[in-house]
Amino acid sequence: MKKIDFSIVLYNDHTNRLTFFTGLDFLWLILWVILVLVIANYIRVRNKNKEHYKFFMLNLYFKLAFSLIFCLYFIFFIRGGDTIAYFDTSRVLTNLLFKHPEYYFAEWPAFMDQVDYVGHFSQETGFPPKWIAREEEGYFVSKIFSLLNIFTGSSYLANNVITAFLMSLASFRLYDFFVSFGLHDTKKLAIYFLFIPSIAFWCSGFSKDVIAITCLYYMIPTAYNFITIKKERKIWNIFLILLLSIILFKIRPFMLLVIFIPFLFLINFLFLKTYFKSKFTQRIIWLLFVFISLGIMQNYLTRGTGQKYLNEIKITQTDFKNNQIYTGAKYDIGDFNSTLSGLLKATPISLVSGIYRPLLWEALSPGLILNGIESVILIYLTAIFFMKKRSLKIERIQRSGILIFSFYFVMLFAYVAGYTSVIFGLLVRIRAPLLPIFIALITVKPEVGKIEEKAATEVTI
Repeated sequence: MKKIDFSIVLYNDHTNRLTFFTGLDFLWLILWVILVLVIANYIRVRNKNKEHYKFFMLNLYFKLAFSLIFCLYFIFFIRGGDTIAYFDTSRVLTNLLFKHPEYYFAEWPAFMDQVDYVGHFSQETGFPPKWIAREEEGYFVSKIFSLLNIFTGSSYLANNVITAFLMSLASFRLYDFFVSFGLHDTKKLAIYFLFIPSIAFWCSGFSKDVIAITCLYYMIPTAYNFITIKKERKIWNIFLILLLSIILFKIRPFMLLVIFIPFLFLINFLFLKTYFKSKFTQRIIWLLFVFISLGIMQNYLTRGTGQKYLNEIKITQTDFKNNQIYTGAKYDIGDFNSTLSGLLKATPISLVSGIYRPLLWEALSPGLILNGIESVILIYLTAIFFMKKRSLKIERIQRSGILIFSFYFVMLFAYVAGYTSVIFGLLVRIRAPLLPIFIALITVKPEVGKIEEKAATEVTI
């Protein structure tokens, strides 16, 4: 049995010696844990008049605990992986910043798709892992994390405390946003929304996912309020939306699409609600909007960029299925052609895969077992939604702008995740951001009567 070295992991062809458990690492860890707890408690105290903020600290503890598990899993069980590669690259970039600042800033806009990329690096700074330097998204993530190293002494453990804190803030921001509409039981929503183990595990640690989900969860409330509330249309909010969009475009480009299209449906909903009182007229215009959207999609998918993108997806799917490099449990959605009709035929299996899979019997491994258990809970909550006062819940969703947005967001996000992932290990990370929003849909309260949203009187198109 191989002896585990508690002080280092050798990575990047053994050219970079990565330390994790030195005295200095623990010192930085303790410092940041204390600092994060002080900041978090200050936020909680400032909002103590809001009852649902009693979950704020619990949410933070939950994310911190799973972030630590995430660290130990990749250090001792995987002994590498992308999170270690991001840390390695970020540490090398921070070394470059301290030794040659001008070269560091020159790396930010740079990306060289080369096997043996050297750039401005040397033996003095260390070299980034070869595959990171060739992956634009991974290299950009490492650049962002290199900034954290300035404040953590390049401590992997301390960096994970910061990422867990950011994730806890983002998830609670989105939870607080949904609570503000008064459409849910806040306690039940908190339990299902904030304490999802797989999200806390995959999206709280030092990874690409924590940046993507943080941007997404801040983008949704900011953009929604910007669209629906006059006083939120400020230069700062425009700047924030642009910044978050740029980061998402660099890391997970498809997330911009799955946000943009649901917001178009939201704007259409608000337009109909504001200017057309007849339900018949609203439905006719909505159908026209859907058909026009499908026509635009058909035109896009059969020409130029759209067709090229679909071909790339098919190549990636085939590579995931047949390449032995990609290990782990896989699934197959079938063989559908890259046309609008083919994509529509793939909808049922893609949606089921994107929301509910891996199912319990498909998740019999340490890295997926939590997702298997979650699939059982999601199926149970879905069954409860349809079995108890289904029509009242659906009626409430149809009247609510935020739930209209959530519905289209979940459908589109689940479709993209289920259709493109193929590997369960990738699927659970890609689809993670949609889970709380899906839960917000299926746990809505079935109250009778017309529900007015908080911003209804401030809507302008």
